[in-house]
Order: sequence, then structure tokens, then C-alpha cells
Amino acid sequence: MLPFIGFCDTLDFWHVYYNDSIIAKFNSVSQDLEIEIDRSRIKEGDTLTVRHGDDTPCINCKFVLFVRDEKKRKLRITETTEFWGKLSFGLKDLIEFGDINESKRYDFYYWEQDDSGDKTPMKLVLQVVFKEEK
Repeated sequence: MLPFIGFCDTLDFWHVYYNDSIIAKFNSVSQDLEIEIDRSRIKEGDTLTVRHGDDTPCINCKFVLFVRDEKKRKLRITETTEFWGKLSFGLKDLIEFGDINESKRYDFYYWEQDDSGDKTPMKLVLQVVFKEEK
């Protein structure tokens, strides 16, 4: 006779892309979610994309990513209905907002919402700081 002990060992994971190049990989046990981007190298049309996944994909869900600054001001929101879909933001938009509002850090939050409107808890998946190259 063998004891049967079961538990769910689900690990969320997400990748961060600068345009089409991967720049970071994180998962739900990652401690440091901060990345720095040299703002002097950013060109018009450059994007930051997050792709999020886990081993239990939600069916008929929308996957949502939104950005707010360190003062909790909501900047942008994007969503997709595709699992592991691209959730992207233009970097110039974030810099312009930061210049106007003196924002130094941008926090990226992720959640999933099903057809009935139920949402998973919002979780911080990324913090971006634009650095000045000197």
C-alpha cells in the first residue's frame, strides 16, 4: 500500500522582449523583477513586450497587462485573448509620460479574466527603470 499525496505545483513564467529580442526571463519565484533600459538607445517604434504562461492555460480568457508609475498613476493597459500572446507597450510613450510627470519607475501588472468577469489576483511581473547614460 502506497500513500498518495497530491499537490498542485504550478509555476507561472513570463518573458520580456525588447522589440523581438528576449531580455529577461522570470517566474513566480523570481525575486528581482527590475530591468534597466538605457533611454538614449530607444528609437521611435521600440516596444517592450511581456508574454506570460503557466501549465494550466485559461480557456476563453483575456490576458491583461497594465503599467503604472511609482506614484500609482495608471499609464497604459493592453490585453490579448491568446495564451502566451504578446502584451506590448511603446517605450517612447512611457518616456514621454515620465518626463511630464517625473516618473522614475514603471510597474507592470498582470491578471487573467474569464468570460464571467472573474479575475485572478493582480501580480507584479516587471519593474522598468529608464537610466540616463553618462
